[in-house]
Amino acid sequence: MKKVTSQISIGIVCVLLGFLLTYQFKALTKKSDTDYDKNDILHQVDALKKQKDELEKTNKGLTEKVKELEDAATKEGNIGGEIKSRLNNSRMILGLLDVEGPGIEITINPKTSLFGSNSESGGSSLVTEDELVHIVNLLKFARAEAISINGHRITPQTGIKNSKNYIWIGTSGQVSPEQKITIKAIGDKARLKVALNFPGGLDYGSLQNYNCDIEEKDNIIIEKTTQSLKTEYLKPVKEGE
Repeated sequence: MKKVTSQISIGIVCVLLGFLLTYQFKALTKKSDTDYDKNDILHQVDALKKQKDELEKTNKGLTEKVKELEDAATKEGNIGGEIKSRLNNSRMILGLLDVEGPGIEITINPKTSLFGSNSESGGSSLVTEDELVHIVNLLKFARAEAISINGHRITPQTGIKNSKNYIWIGTSGQVSPEQKITIKAIGDKARLKVALNFPGGLDYGSLQNYNCDIEEKDNIIIEKTTQSLKTEYLKPVKEGE
């Protein structure tokens, strides 16, 4: 009887050990798979960063090559000079060149009582994409020729969008609504200032919770965009169609 009881006890222990080993193996396998997924994602991110750097380097090389060809064409006559002038003008409008000129600089600072309180209008106390798009539209309507937000150039393909606690300017510009925001615009100083000071300008939405100052400047430098401009669907219309 004791022998049978001993064998049953040993059998139960073996079953329990087998169960524990199986459970531990599954847990380790699951952890390994999770680590693999994380490592795989990190590897893909690194690969994308390297690809981005290579594309930027290639783009810079092509830009320099085009400039060399333009300079060579310019030396050959006035026609080449006119073509280069038109190309440079198009590049400035598209945001592909650093530019300078007279204009205004707007600084938007949160008021000291902003945090922990709501806007009097009942909305969010922080600025969002709505307020920044509103300012950009006012500047464009006043014929601003170049605009940047915290150093990020606004181009025809630059979108402004909320994402979590930030406002994205295009795909690379990250702006915090809890910190100072600087907007630069090149154009007629008086016209730009009047557009912003008009009722509904810098007191729009949550801008009421910020100190907004405008400074006129004789020379403002706005750097070119770091965003790649692409055209997958655009094509020129053929004459006669």
